[in-house]
Parts: sequence; structure tokens; C-alpha cells
Amino acid sequence: MRATSVPLKSVALPTEHGGWGFTLEPILLGLFLSPGPHTLGLALLGLFGFLARHPLKLVYQDLRKGKRYPRTELALKVGGAYLALALLGLLLAALTAKGPFLLPLLLAVPLGVYMLWADTSNRSRDLFPEIAAALAMASLAPAGVLAGGLEPGIALGSFLALAIRDIAALYYARTQVLRARGRNPKHYPAHLALWTSSLLAMLLQSQGLFPFTTTFALLLLAFYGSLALLRPPVEARIIGWTQMGFGLLVVLATALGYTLQGLPTALLGMPLLHRFLGWTLVGLAFLAGLYLLLRKEVNRPVRLLLGLYDLNTLLGLLYLAFLWKPLPHPLLALIGVVLLHILLKKPHPWPGIGFLLLGFLLLWH
Repeated sequence: MRATSVPLKSVALPTEHGGWGFTLEPILLGLFLSPGPHTLGLALLGLFGFLARHPLKLVYQDLRKGKRYPRTELALKVGGAYLALALLGLLLAALTAKGPFLLPLLLAVPLGVYMLWADTSNRSRDLFPEIAAALAMASLAPAGVLAGGLEPGIALGSFLALAIRDIAALYYARTQVLRARGRNPKHYPAHLALWTSSLLAMLLQSQGLFPFTTTFALLLLAFYGSLALLRPPVEARIIGWTQMGFGLLVVLATALGYTLQGLPTALLGMPLLHRFLGWTLVGLAFLAGLYLLLRKEVNRPVRLLLGLYDLNTLLGLLYLAFLWKPLPHPLLALIGVVLLHILLKKPHPWPGIGFLLLGFLLLWH
């Protein structure tokens, strides 16, 4: 068998999906709170460090058996390339940082070591190794804040917001996944984790450690999680996507809160991005509507396109949060997206009509 017969995707991309959210959330929060080359470097460090874990784990497993398969060589090359890009990111952060960004990363080293030990022992899917991995990745956010020369209090707040959310999400997601597999786990640990996170958020907010918007997002997560645990179980895929959505909500809420407190974050450019993205999506809505009228099938590209409209609506709501005025365009975008989500669940021709209606609403505003 030649090395070229090994699918690159099986080596280059991790099999678990939950890790993407725990990796991207601190990267995004760091980029929002302190945009610049320092956080871009840390983003490269976090992203490619996360990606390197899977191929290097394959190399370790093969060499431990005393064998070298075609995938071993490919995994070694891919893992080495990922590590090189991660080190380039660290170098970029070191050359452009304005503060002691290494401190949070060094404090996270024991968590990373524990996570690697769990990996080599085939225990990486256990609860505590997953918590350790999430908290280790969360250190990227305070590292980016300190690298930008911001106050240590903001760095601590960014880490605590992610840490509280991650622990609650892991307890909730594990319970839901077990339910989806037909098992009957106890619900009270998930309920306890969700509502403890909200109470901690209120306490930390009262001490000025992070903004009220973070507390509000965590309360929404607790309400949603408690209600979802009372309903029939859903597919693991849906659980993963909803958790990524709530993670993004916590990130945006935290960044919004600091922006409203006067921090010059990247969210100040959101109104312009909302305008630009809105005009771009007008044409795509009409094209998608005609496409669905002719094809009669809602396929994966269409669902990915739906995510862009969700993002555009979210940006519009952030726009409203900055201005505190009931402007019509973000509200029309929200109405259009809600209608689209409803009509996509209907038979042909309603999905196509939904995109056309959304296009007219976006064009109107």
C-alpha cells in the first residue's frame, strides 16, 4: 500500500467535533477584545496546536505497536507541518506582544500535560480530561488580552467567562449524548452545573470581573439546557451545533459587554460588516430561492448559507445593542431569518419561497 492511498482527511482532521468549539471560542474572544497581530499569532498557535493533536496521536499509537504504516508517515508529516505553523504563531505573538502573554499559557501547561496523558491512556473522552482540555484552550483568551497591553482584570474576566461556560456545557452535553444513545443518565449533575454557572456569573459580575451581558448569556444557556433536559433526546449532531452556537453567544456577549464599558474592541466594526454582509446576502437569497424552486431539495450548501444569514442577523442585533434604537433593518433581517427557518422545514416550494421572502426583506431595509 502506498502513502498516497491514505485519505488525507483521516489524518489531518480530528474525529471529535466538540473540540472545535472549545478551540475557536477563546481564539475569537481574544481577537474581539484585542485585535492585532499578537492575537492573530495566538490564533495560529491555538488552531494548529489543536489540529496537531490528532496526527501526532496516530503516530504515537503506531510507533507504540512497533510498526510504521503508510498513515504513520503521512501523519508525521501533517503533524510536523501543524506544529511548525503553531510555533510560527507563537513567534508572531512574542514579537508583537505588549504585555506578559506567556503567563496564562504557562499556567495552562499542567492541564495540557494531563490531557496528553489521558490521550495516551485512551481516556481523553472522560469528563475531567475534557474539562482540562477546554480550560487549557481557554487560556488563549487572557493571553491575547495581556498581549494587547490590556488590564489583568479583563484577562481574568475573559478566562472565567469561558471556563464557567465550558464546564457547564460539558456536563450538559455529556448527559444529552448519553440520552441520545438510549441510556438513562442522572440529570441532576447537568442541572447543577448549568445553574451553578449562572450563580457564579452573578457573583463575579457583582465583583466587577466581567460584564452583565456574560451573565445574561449564561442564564440563557441554563434556561435552555434545563428545558432541553425535560424534552425527548435529540441527535448528537444537533447537540454539538447548539453548543457551538451558545459558545459563540457567550463570546459575543462578553465582547459586547466590554465594548459597552468603553473598551475599543473589534465589535466596533460590526455595524459596517453587517451592512456589507447584508447587501451581499441579498443577491444570494434570490439565487438560493430560485435554485430551491427548481431543485426541490435543501442540501448542505443551502444549510451552510443559512448560517451566514444567522450571522448577519446576529451582527444586526449587536448593531442595535450599540445604538439602543429600534432601527428597522436589523429587525427585518431577524423576521426574515425566522420565517426562513420555519419554511425550510416545509415541503417544496416553501423553502424557495422562504429565501425569496428573505431577499425582499433584506432589499427593503
